[in-house]
Amino acid sequence: MLIFFQPFNRFNSFREIAFYGLLLLFIMKIFKNRAIHIDFRDKTIVAISLLVGWSILASILGPYPLDSLNALRKNLFVQMLIFLVIITEFKSYNELRTLFRIVAVSFAIVTLASIAENFLDLINLNMDLNALQSKRTHKMFIAGYASKASFYLPFIAVWLTSLKKVPREKWIGLTAILLGLLTVFAYNVRAAILIIPLAILLIIFLSKKFKLFVIAVIIFAFFYASIFSPVKSDTLSQSKYQSLSDLETFSKNERWLLWEGTLHIIKKRPITGYGYGWKKMAFVIDDLKLMEYWRKDFPDIYGFMFKPDKNRYGSINPHNLLLQIVFEIGLIGLILFLWLWTTVILKILKTVSVKEQSDGKTFVLCSLGVIVSYALINIPNGYWQEAYGNMIFMFIASIFVIHKQYAQRIEDKRDA
Repeated sequence: MLIFFQPFNRFNSFREIAFYGLLLLFIMKIFKNRAIHIDFRDKTIVAISLLVGWSILASILGPYPLDSLNALRKNLFVQMLIFLVIITEFKSYNELRTLFRIVAVSFAIVTLASIAENFLDLINLNMDLNALQSKRTHKMFIAGYASKASFYLPFIAVWLTSLKKVPREKWIGLTAILLGLLTVFAYNVRAAILIIPLAILLIIFLSKKFKLFVIAVIIFAFFYASIFSPVKSDTLSQSKYQSLSDLETFSKNERWLLWEGTLHIIKKRPITGYGYGWKKMAFVIDDLKLMEYWRKDFPDIYGFMFKPDKNRYGSINPHNLLLQIVFEIGLIGLILFLWLWTTVILKILKTVSVKEQSDGKTFVLCSLGVIVSYALINIPNGYWQEAYGNMIFMFIASIFVIHKQYAQRIEDKRDA
C-alpha cells in the first residue's frame, strides 16, 4: 500500500495509514519473535546508518531543529522503514517480483489518469495547448509527472528486461512505457525528454537485446530530429524542445543564478549545513539578510531570487542534488551520501560478475540505467526526499536483497 500510492499526488492519508501500519507491524515482529537479522558489518548498512545518524545530529545542532526534525519524520524515517522492511522480509529476486509488479501497475494507473485528465482539459479549453500547460501544475495526476517518470519508466524497463515468460506483465510494462513517454513529451520538460530515453536505451543495450536496441535508436533518432528541426513549430511543447539546439539555453539558464546564490548560503555553514530538509531555504535567506547583499553586489541573483509573492517557506529549492545535500547536512553529509551510492554500485558489479545467467542478475545489471537516470535528473533538480526518495530507497533495498542472494549462493558453493 505504501509503495503503491507513491506516484499519486493526493491520497496522502493512505500513505500515512500505510506507513504507521507498516511501522507497527515491523515493531510487533521485532518484539514477537526477534527474527529480524541485520548485518551491521555490511558497508551499505554502515553507510546508511552513518547518513541517518549524521542527518539527525546536523538537524538537532542546526539553527532550525524543529523544522529539520519534522522533515526527517516525513522523509528519511519513511525511507528507512521501506529499506528495513524490504531487506528483512524479502530474500530473493523471485520474492521481489510482486513488489515490482505493484510499482509498474501504480505508475501505469497514474499515466492513464494523467492522459484522461489532459484529454478532458483539452476539450474544455477548446484544444488550446498553451492554456493546458499553465494548468498542469495544479492537477491531481499530471503535476510532477515528468520527474516521477525519470525513475518509474527506467525502473519498469529494467523490470521488463528481467522477465522471460510472462506475456501479460510485459504488455502492461510496455504500454506503461510507451504511454509514459508520450505523456512526458506532452509535459514539456526538456531534462526528462532527454534523460529518460537515454536511460531506456542503456537498459536495452545492457540486456543484450540488440535488435530492439537498434529499433529504439532509430525511433528516438527520428523523434529528436523532429525536435531539432529548423522548421519552427507554433505549439508551446515543440518550440520549447527546439530551444535545446540553442547553446544559450544552457549558458544563460537561470539555474546558474540559483546555484550561485545557493553557494553563498552554503558558505556560512559548509561542514554541517542548516539541518535536514530544503523547505527552510527562504527562511535562511531572510535570516542571513542575503537579499540586501545580493541587491548591492549581485543584482542578477537578486533579480532572479527576489519574488515577493514567492519568497516563502517551501518556495525556493537549490535545484541541484549535491548543492541541496550540502545545504541540508553539509559536506560531511554529502560524503556519506556518495559513499552510500558507491556501496550500491559495488554490489551491482559484484552481482553481475557471477558466472551464471538469471533473471535477478539481468535486473541488477540493467539497474545501472536507473542510476544513470537518477544522476542526470538531479543535475537540474534535487530528488532525495518525498516520493522520489522513497522509491530510490526501495530500489537500493532491492539491489541489496538480490546481491545478498547471490553472495549466499557463492558462499554455499564454496562450502560444498
